[in-house]
Amino acid sequence: CKIAEHHPAVVETHRQAAMRLKLTHDEAPKHTSLVTAVGWYKNDKQYELLSVGDDQALWKWHVEGTPVGKLAQCETYCTSMAWCPSMKGSDNTFALGCADGSFRLMSDTGREEKKVADAHKGAVIGVKWSFDGAAIATAGEDGLVKVWSKSGMLRSTLTQQSHAIYSVVWSPDNESILFSCSSKIHLKSIQAGQKQVEWKAHEGVVMMLDWSYVNNTILSAGEDCRYKIWDAYGRMLFTSAPLDHVVTSVAWSPTGKHFAVGSYNCIKLCDRTGWSYCRVSPDVGSVFSISWCSDGTQLACGTGGGHVIFASLADRQLSWQNMDVILDENNVITVHDIMNETKEELDFRDRVTDMSLAHGALVVNTNNQCFVYQSTNWNTPHVEDLKEPPTLIVQCPHHFALVDANGIQLINYEGRVLSTIKFSGLRSEFLNHQTLSICRDVVALVDPSNPRQIRVFDVFTGRALGNPIQHKLDIVRIALNQQGSGADRKIAILDKNKDLYLTKAMQADKTEKLGAMVDAFMWNDTTDMLVALIDEKLVLYLYPSVCFVDKDLLPKTLQHKNCQDAGKYAQIVSFTGTNVVIRKADGADLAMVVTPYPQLLYNHFDKGQWEHSVRLCRYVKSPELWASLAAMAINSRALDTVEIALAAIEEVDKVQFVAHINKLPDDVLRNAELALFCKRPDEALNTLLQNKRIYRAIKMNIRLHRWNDALELALKHQTHVDTVLAYRQQHLQQMRHVETNDQFKQWATQVEVDWDMVKKKIAMEKDTEQRNANGEAA
Repeated sequence: CKIAEHHPAVVETHRQAAMRLKLTHDEAPKHTSLVTAVGWYKNDKQYELLSVGDDQALWKWHVEGTPVGKLAQCETYCTSMAWCPSMKGSDNTFALGCADGSFRLMSDTGREEKKVADAHKGAVIGVKWSFDGAAIATAGEDGLVKVWSKSGMLRSTLTQQSHAIYSVVWSPDNESILFSCSSKIHLKSIQAGQKQVEWKAHEGVVMMLDWSYVNNTILSAGEDCRYKIWDAYGRMLFTSAPLDHVVTSVAWSPTGKHFAVGSYNCIKLCDRTGWSYCRVSPDVGSVFSISWCSDGTQLACGTGGGHVIFASLADRQLSWQNMDVILDENNVITVHDIMNETKEELDFRDRVTDMSLAHGALVVNTNNQCFVYQSTNWNTPHVEDLKEPPTLIVQCPHHFALVDANGIQLINYEGRVLSTIKFSGLRSEFLNHQTLSICRDVVALVDPSNPRQIRVFDVFTGRALGNPIQHKLDIVRIALNQQGSGADRKIAILDKNKDLYLTKAMQADKTEKLGAMVDAFMWNDTTDMLVALIDEKLVLYLYPSVCFVDKDLLPKTLQHKNCQDAGKYAQIVSFTGTNVVIRKADGADLAMVVTPYPQLLYNHFDKGQWEHSVRLCRYVKSPELWASLAAMAINSRALDTVEIALAAIEEVDKVQFVAHINKLPDDVLRNAELALFCKRPDEALNTLLQNKRIYRAIKMNIRLHRWNDALELALKHQTHVDTVLAYRQQHLQQMRHVETNDQFKQWATQVEVDWDMVKKKIAMEKDTEQRNANGEAA
């Protein structure tokens, strides 16, 4: 590793054993001309591949890369292929785009089911099924994009462009179509009357597009020898350095974690954020088509030399604290414990499709089984049989979630299923680590059918907790805090405007904004600290819940650290203890250290050790720590500590108000005034009314200038009407205003205001409160 020059607390490292592609292909190509399209499909439980080339031959291949045989001879040149997404009970059907302007619907046996002649004038360059398999989009040399029913009936002509359209893809919600024309990318809704979005994407022609339904990001390949990543709103997330030759193909992995890039004699495997794992250079000409196997472990490429190349992912690597896990090409997982200098090898009969390592547990999936290993015992895993191959693993310290076509299964590390979450409209294949989060007692997910909505479920019953949480904009990422339980459970929300919000999982009405222009964020593994990348700075939120207590204190609880070394498009990989790991756009990891004192403060806070907390803050002399302690103490009603902490950061007005609260005779009044301090007046009034403190509720309404509410309350309980009128008159005199409220005018003629009587009544109320408080104490 090398030490970065700009900051002593920053360490930059590059992972040693990067993931790579293992290539296989026949020495002599089966196609006698270039291969224009390849596509995987599932035959029972076995994956197979079809390829088509300029020799008009349709070949079938085994998953290992050996040819099965020639399936059919087409009557025209084929330009593109798209398989219908496999639904339950659906047949294996694929569409072929042809150079004569037609497209054909074919069965997996090679039989032509339907020919749609004259679909376009000139060649059909692109053909794509919608993700639900209900429609087909075609793009042609004539500059038209057309939408067809799955049986080949024309539904609409979506657009007319002046140049040929080289690529067309569907949006994940199947409501829009993305296509490329010349150097621009266009996004158009299939519903009439919707505005079309377009942006210049490359300096040359845009050769190919792909849109991942899992991470909702767009890939583009250009004649300018670059590939780029865009979000769903056309904002660029990554641009590559120029390659040696034109980028001819790109394709997302079904998992949304990687993508592949094809160029002349070049295949690259890249992380979803853009940096490259590996580059291989087979002598096969340009890569015109890339297709991923649906389990995300293998891809196939059609090349200019007539070869069909099979590439499998090898040396997949995971790290957690002192453990490294590597899956090699022989399906063997090697576990390295760096601290104890031990090495374990785990052999699997079936192909490993996914694995996850965190919190001392390794979860490994094959197509049929799930293996759960504990770091204390690598010899006897808990094995769970699977009905469907999982698409996602999400771990927390107590259990993990497996997502498959049937829903979300919550399983503990002993292999026991805790619950299964299902609901109408759940499209589990769209969930990813950004949109699904779990903790000890709660599961939260962004509703795939409505990205502005968060659904919250109980881990142990699988039932929904309350109504879904609504947000104003589309949500990009959510994360649950891991500390506490129940009412303390919080969800951090990042929306498409890059605004960061905090909401209570059980009280959807309490949502507060934490920051703007946030690129990435992460909760701490053991405390309620949150770290975020904002404008090339690492911002540490010492106590994010301060926004529910006193939002004025929020800026005073933040610590900023310069993080220019991270550059653009960086992601936070982990936040463990005081260590933050940031992954740069080039794949290098930055290790940064934050101050250790908040961890100590949280330890004292969890145990209710307020004296120790004050001593720590006095020793450290950090305003951020004092402000965090003040917020923690307000939240826990430790008013003596609140006074000390607020005085230390010179919040004089708040110190005086807290001193006033401290002098109040009983807990009901103190809780009501604290709620008012936290800018929750309705909660404060409810507290008083529930405990039948009518005078105090009336007086609070007067202090808040809610005059109508004060009078209404006094009339309802037939008490202190004259008090309300007296304070109203005093207020008008001070402001030099005249009474305009008809209700107050009416009661002013009926009730005589005597300030001496009002003061006596108030004194009696306070005396009663004092006696009741003393009586309770006795």
